[in-house]
Amino acid sequence: GGGGAGGGDEGGGGGGDSEGGEGWGLREILRRRYGLPPLGVVFCCFSQLYKVDPATFAAWLSILRRVPGSVLWLLRFPLEGEANLLAAAAAAGLPPERFRFSAVAPKAAYVARASLADLFLDTPLCNGHTTAADALWAGVPLLTCPGDAMCSRVAASLCTAVGCGPQMIADGGIGDYVERAVRLGTRRVELLALRRKLWARRLSAPLFDTRLWTRTWEHALRAVWLRHCAGEPPASMDVRLGELEAAELRRENAADALVRRARALQAGAVLPAGLQPPAGLQPPRADTRVAAGCCAAPNDGVT
Repeated sequence: GGGGAGGGDEGGGGGGDSEGGEGWGLREILRRRYGLPPLGVVFCCFSQLYKVDPATFAAWLSILRRVPGSVLWLLRFPLEGEANLLAAAAAAGLPPERFRFSAVAPKAAYVARASLADLFLDTPLCNGHTTAADALWAGVPLLTCPGDAMCSRVAASLCTAVGCGPQMIADGGIGDYVERAVRLGTRRVELLALRRKLWARRLSAPLFDTRLWTRTWEHALRAVWLRHCAGEPPASMDVRLGELEAAELRRENAADALVRRARALQAGAVLPAGLQPPAGLQPPRADTRVAAGCCAAPNDGVT
């Protein structure tokens, strides 16, 4: 994973967009404020920079070359990484204007600001973990290229658990990863459709259903203990909740969401501009995790 990333707190060029901003929405205005191109494609990766190996960076440079006006938004962590990556990009013919770097920021602020990006480019060698989950929770589509090791398959598992696996998993290797990124970067309608799908699934997908995960884990531990008590050897098992129990958890989640929403409205909380859903899509009525100018992340860990 990474750290509190999407600070976006430095000014910068607008990627060639007009200075006036006439007709811009809140998303475009906020992008400009954080030094991002209001109308250009913003690729991002908020994992720590040690995860960016030469092959991954070469793939990112190829994507930037093929998507006009696009920028790559990265985390300045460690600090030395910024200068090293900019030097490598310059040697490959890409100017620093195609990159944005942000400092580590508080969790809620970085998750909210990360929603200004268009597509999260995962690091194939060692995936984003908490950082990838944060991006998905912020409504940012993620593109990953799974490998053979566990650490290179985490993001694919996250994408599957949020119900967007086929659109976000480049299982054809690094070449497929590049082609998918270029296609999404140059076909804005397709990218918007993916953002809408992700936003709509955030509150119902297993990835963010803590009750479901906890209850299933408890069932698994109970099954393992009973197997041990019976003198049976260890074995793989697929633990699934019954439909009635799963339905009960869904009702509990919905009831809790309504209570949290009522409390947020009573407190005068509003959806932050940086977390506005894609045009034409209203936020789920039961979504009360976004309030008071920030977005609660799926967890508070950093990996």
